[in-house]
Amino acid sequence: MAAPRTNSPAQTRTRERLLDAAMSLFAEKGYERTTVGDIEKAAGLSPRSGALYQYFPAKEETLHAAVERQLEAVDDLTSVMDMLPLGDLRSELTLLARWDLASLQRRAELSRFVRREGDRLPARLRRKLYDRLVAKPYDQIFSLLRARAARAGTELPDVEAIAVLLVEGLAGYRGIRETFGRVPGDIDDEQVIAAWVDIAMATAEARGLVGRSGSP
Repeated sequence: MAAPRTNSPAQTRTRERLLDAAMSLFAEKGYERTTVGDIEKAAGLSPRSGALYQYFPAKEETLHAAVERQLEAVDDLTSVMDMLPLGDLRSELTLLARWDLASLQRRAELSRFVRREGDRLPARLRRKLYDRLVAKPYDQIFSLLRARAARAGTELPDVEAIAVLLVEGLAGYRGIRETFGRVPGDIDDEQVIAAWVDIAMATAEARGLVGRSGSP
């Protein structure tokens, strides 16, 4: 049974509420333990009324739509990359760090869901999540670093390791804050960004990507 199209503003708002509720419940309770009635109730609709089926053929399609919407927060990295290079590596790194922390916050529920359900997800969905959450953004970062190395006339054989350590450092910070509501030392985003950029700049200088001034 195909779900009807949702064109009116009211229908669009209801569909968004259903997706919000579904993603939150999937992250909190898991996919199998979340019922269609749970989603309808959390969205402010009558539970077990069939309201969800007016927008999605089944719970699985609701999952895919909720995941896809969250993944859009990752796909907008392309628009950030289009702004580079800025001519100054410190400015570029600061821009990327701010984008990454904001993106991690927007997809916090998706991250919790993946950590909870990752090993139980269908292979097709796992591949999709890996491609969009990991492979695509990392490939863009690898390309940025390789281009920087080429302009500097040097090689960067450990580009993948550098990128993983730097990016996952931000993800680890955001994950701790999301899980516990605080981090060691009660540091905030601005402190993390400043320290992260300093570390990234020191790494770039050690690899010959920039001089002490930060220029290529």
